[in-house]
Amino acid sequence: MSGTSSKRTATSSSPVLHPTSYQLVRTPHSDSLNRDSSLLPQRSLVLDYLCHNCYISTAKAFARDSTVQQLDADGDEILDVPGDVGRPDAFRLSESLLVQIDLRKQIRIHILSGRVDEAIDLLNSHFPSVLSESKAESFPVIRTKSSDTEYVTSTSVEPPHLLLNLRILAFSEACRTVPLEYLPAGSSSLPSADPPLEHESIDTFASSEQQVSLLTKAQKLYSLANSLTNHSDRARYLKELENVGGLLAYKVPEQSSMAKYLTMERREAVADQINRAILEKTGFSPISSLELITRYTSTLWSFARQYEARPTPGAVLPPVNRSSDKEDRDRELVPLFDLQQFLGTKP
Repeated sequence: MSGTSSKRTATSSSPVLHPTSYQLVRTPHSDSLNRDSSLLPQRSLVLDYLCHNCYISTAKAFARDSTVQQLDADGDEILDVPGDVGRPDAFRLSESLLVQIDLRKQIRIHILSGRVDEAIDLLNSHFPSVLSESKAESFPVIRTKSSDTEYVTSTSVEPPHLLLNLRILAFSEACRTVPLEYLPAGSSSLPSADPPLEHESIDTFASSEQQVSLLTKAQKLYSLANSLTNHSDRARYLKELENVGGLLAYKVPEQSSMAKYLTMERREAVADQINRAILEKTGFSPISSLELITRYTSTLWSFARQYEARPTPGAVLPPVNRSSDKEDRDRELVPLFDLQQFLGTKP
């Protein structure tokens, strides 16, 4: 999959987050909250992560169960006041946002299941600006600043690139002879699918009629790639098409050296890119605040180590593997930040 790369920029010394449309908002009277209010920022990060990654059922349950109970001086619960949308227990999961998350989830499932045309139809119907620069977004665009640290996605969100990546994936799926199943999270049974093709079926698949259809698709892809105005982008995609076109040389491409173009990883890469593009086109950060903070933290410690920084007395450092990096410990350099090791460390 091709795409224009870009760089991340950090414009602040602190990754302090601002509330987005589905995060908690503190009010001036927040000092009257009970002890649970101290967890609001953490809960906001979790909710943000769930919404970004389309875990809609979990997000709704989390928002419902994480509301803060407020008590008056007599210990009685304070009931909702009409129009008091600034209360700290107001998780802003609006109906339009829930619809957007559900559509992103449907599009992702279609791509991961190899149903690229269905994904394109949903994009054109509900997020037309993702695949066409001339079309306006049907969903309201919320221009929110989620962080003082700006993140620029490493994969292109340009409509011509996204459309080409989808069409290339659709071509690969059309060349497939062995079904690749995808089981959505929470599914209790495998989705219905055609059985693997036998040799006789493969011969039918390789018929001249099918070959003509695939060649026609390939020609359309070349035409689409040649329409790119940027020379380097055009050359990159033409090279990609030359490689993917090798699928036509095999009756069973899954058993050939071209099998890498038929893996689930290819589907996942396109699905992730499309999801980031939808988020950016509708005014959200292309990645969750939690991922942004993790990247930011990892980069800070990486630079500190690169410049041979030494920790000050009493400094809180990332966890390290005590059985390795002896030389670095002897030199008292700050360690790198390892997310997996951090998550596995007991508090």
